[in-house]
Amino acid sequence: MGHEGPYVQLRPYGGGKEWDAEPASVRTASPAERLRAATAYANARSRGEVP
Repeated sequence: MGHEGPYVQLRPYGGGKEWDAEPASVRTASPAERLRAATAYANARSRGEVP
């Protein structure tokens, strides 16, 4: 999402409350993790749980 001081700001896929993390603790999501998150979000949208 961005940087705030010495921290990286993260937010869940599909929105939500952000949080700060130390840059050394962060890695790029794997293709499988990205697909899993996108599928979960699409399923939640189809059930009307996400605007």
